[in-house]
Amino acid sequence: MKERITYLFDLDGTLSAVSDEDFARRYFQLVSSSAEGRVVIEKLMAALEIALKALFGDRDSFKSNYDLFMERFVESMGEHDRNWFEEFFNEFYDGEYNKLEELVAPRENVVKVLKDLRQTGKGIIIATNPIFPEKAINKRLEWVGVEKGLSDYVTTMENSHYVKPDVRYYHEILEINGLEARNCVMIGNDMSMDGVCSAAGIEYIDVSSVQSIWKTT
Repeated sequence: MKERITYLFDLDGTLSAVSDEDFARRYFQLVSSSAEGRVVIEKLMAALEIALKALFGDRDSFKSNYDLFMERFVESMGEHDRNWFEEFFNEFYDGEYNKLEELVAPRENVVKVLKDLRQTGKGIIIATNPIFPEKAINKRLEWVGVEKGLSDYVTTMENSHYVKPDVRYYHEILEINGLEARNCVMIGNDMSMDGVCSAAGIEYIDVSSVQSIWKTT
């Protein structure tokens, strides 16, 4: 009996046409405007940079990306507690963050491939770099037309302990979902971030060659 293949899809630059850089630029602009008059903006930007760098640095696997980020962020801000900032970010993701929808255009052909694979019973995992919380990632998936139910698992800050390009990010996906690398295919747009999956034994297909995916089914 043929083993089931699971397909891992990156989000930014793959399911979405927007680049990581363009998205991040607009994201930080909106965070700044939301924080105006509540905290010192320069301090906020510096704290965000420190917290994000912690995710990409030499770290252990005990804390989730979310917990590590919040710990370093609150520590760097030196004012207000974690609950205050969690409320701030929740308000942001419910409000100003939605302005990013106009920037997040789907790659229609890639989204169609995902949906077609799903219809044939294939496993689908959204393997986006987990530097955003679940709420933020789910909204972006909705914006590109990937509704809940079209994937088996989505990597988020809350459920991940590593980030790309750390190969342990891919090992964690395999372990959590009980998958064998030989039965997985990663679709992405960045060889340095997505292509590193090959070090975990996962086949990599660049989004520009997405139609070749049917050879793997």
